[in-house]
Amino acid sequence: MNKNDIITVLSELHKITGLRVSLHGADYSEIAAFPENSLPFCARIHEIDGQKELCHGCDRQACEVALKERQTHIYKCRFGLYEAVSPLYNFGTLTGFLMMGQIAESEDDRNTAASVAARLIPKSDAVEYAKFIHTVAPDMLLSYVRIMTVCAQYLTLSNALPSVKPTVAELAKKYISENLSEKLSIKELCDTVGCSKSTLTSAFKKSYGITLVEYITDSRISRAEILLKQGDLSINEIALLVGFSDQSYFSKVFSAKHGISPSEWRLNHSQS
Repeated sequence: MNKNDIITVLSELHKITGLRVSLHGADYSEIAAFPENSLPFCARIHEIDGQKELCHGCDRQACEVALKERQTHIYKCRFGLYEAVSPLYNFGTLTGFLMMGQIAESEDDRNTAASVAARLIPKSDAVEYAKFIHTVAPDMLLSYVRIMTVCAQYLTLSNALPSVKPTVAELAKKYISENLSEKLSIKELCDTVGCSKSTLTSAFKKSYGITLVEYITDSRISRAEILLKQGDLSINEIALLVGFSDQSYFSKVFSAKHGISPSEWRLNHSQS
């Protein structure tokens, strides 16, 4: 099944529901969608630094629930809108996810989304962009989800996303992302992906252009930047959440990259 065929299936589902439908790989990356562009409400939120990553994090958590339950999972996003995700398989191996959303069940849901968005963007923008959110009655929402589930089964049977065995570098990268708050070691990564230290370090450097240690550090700093922008956690709490043993070491590594302390960096962002 080529990409044009996949888009055709997604567009037909969109015709029935009026909702954006997207196909994602097993690594959660978007492969195809119809319509191609995000809902205007979401696109406006994603213009704010760090918000797109937070939304994607919410989606990943939903995908993990759907994967655990091995069935379509209905959930609410950060702004109180309904979304649904179905896992896709190829001979029992996960190949991707089919997602559909963002849906309000009532005008109250729209108002709630606008209210939450108003904490990030001007209230007038929040209210205006919330008008683009589709309102669907509860019984119709369930019907749409059932239709999406049938489409997911069709895509599975049509081998829309062939199973591709991930490389050791990809497995290591995924494990790092999912366990960033833990104390990670090269030995632990080797044991997890099932290869020697020399094989993993060589494969990772070849695939991503940096060493494992550099990638772990960069990932922790990037995650910390998002949390610093949110502004509701202390520097010490952030240090622990992104895997540093203490605030002092976190500040040292952060300052080495940015030239200023985490507190100064947060203040500069807040002022901007």
